[in-house]
Amino acid sequence: MMQPVVSTGWKKWVALVCMTVSSAYALAADPAGSVSFVIGDASVVGEDGKARAVARGENINAGQLLETGATGHIHLRMVDGAFVSIRPQSRLRIEDYRYDAGNPENNRIKFVLEKGVARSITGRAGEASRQNYRLNTPLAAIGIRGTDFVVQANADITRVTVQSGAVVMTPLAADCLASSLGPCKSAASRVLTAAMRDAYLELRNRNEAPLLVPAEKALESSPNTVAPPRPEEPRATADKQAKPANNVDTRDAVREVAAADIKNRVETPTATPVPEVTPPAPEPTPPITSIPPPVEPPPVVVEPARFWWGRYSPYVQAGQEHTSFNAVNQPGREPFFGNAVFSLFRESGTLVVPNSGVAKFKLVESEAIVMTGNQLAAAQITSPSLTIDFAQRRFDTSLTVNSDGIAPVSIASSGEVTHQGLLLGKTNTPDTKLNGLLSDGGGQAAYVFERALSGNQSIQGVTRWTR
Repeated sequence: MMQPVVSTGWKKWVALVCMTVSSAYALAADPAGSVSFVIGDASVVGEDGKARAVARGENINAGQLLETGATGHIHLRMVDGAFVSIRPQSRLRIEDYRYDAGNPENNRIKFVLEKGVARSITGRAGEASRQNYRLNTPLAAIGIRGTDFVVQANADITRVTVQSGAVVMTPLAADCLASSLGPCKSAASRVLTAAMRDAYLELRNRNEAPLLVPAEKALESSPNTVAPPRPEEPRATADKQAKPANNVDTRDAVREVAAADIKNRVETPTATPVPEVTPPAPEPTPPITSIPPPVEPPPVVVEPARFWWGRYSPYVQAGQEHTSFNAVNQPGREPFFGNAVFSLFRESGTLVVPNSGVAKFKLVESEAIVMTGNQLAAAQITSPSLTIDFAQRRFDTSLTVNSDGIAPVSIASSGEVTHQGLLLGKTNTPDTKLNGLLSDGGGQAAYVFERALSGNQSIQGVTRWTR
């Protein structure tokens, strides 16, 4: 029987196809990381939906789902040095994980926490390409700024606490798709930093913005309390130095020493008085030929700013790049609260909040806009007022926003002053949100605010105050 004749060209084409398929398979099989620790009920779920026990040292690929039972813990060491912990009763899918050291723009990191508690410590890929990192939950998208954070999630709630760095949490919606990468930027986006390490952001509804739960109210429901870490997890690294012992402000001691020194000098006895001598008769006073110039008063010393704000990129005008988030995000500053347009930064360092006295502040800087869709119109602030009762840990503030085409809009808020120097608006004018900060020593304050108007209009603003 005659054998079919296969041309040399056909053989080469078949070989090329086989090599291409083989290379693609090898690329797809490149591990995203490996299991560095496992204990208890822990498994990996295959594409067929069947679960099998996971073992230490096993490679984990993008696309795989990891699951833990009531006693299970899985620790992963990713190819870029990142760390991931999957705590009990959790399901985490590694949707994508690509690390290209030579071309950071090719890095891709995407996790989906379907339920439970997970911790993520950013590696080299995330540090180099934060815009390509995302962790999704059933409700929210979480982006990073070089971070160690812990997330708790289920179908009804998402909570995140930050141990180092900062995260951005945004409800999944039309302007924040689950299919996207990086942090979302919308009116509902909220920033949490390690300066609020014992607090957490909480989201219960996609139609609302995440709420900040302060440390004193977060002890029983924090992700780290719901599912504590194993001793094998890396220790969290604090971003700030420890406060002085007993919360003593060392500057107070310096002031007391200086005051005592002045008092001693004033009360030091003088030498034996010299007997009085009758002075000679004064010579006639020469006529005045000129008037000396008036003495200029000393210049008013303005305290340097302890707060700054930057605009998110969609709202930065050409030639005003110095007002952008990235331009303002400099060493020694930390982002805290924000609204749809502005992100507020505070000076880094140890913070001491006064615990007595009532202070009235004056407005020294502000920016307000009327937002119609994505169109911005400048506005002015009048009748500003801010009073802080440090003993009662309360604040009251009010102002009026004025802009062409709309009636004057009142903004008012009363709320809590936390021991971390946060101003949390509790009782506000309708459709208003307001949160802010104190500087070290309570000499300055700042806050961001927003108020929804009719239709698609809103007011977005930010302020800085001094005593």
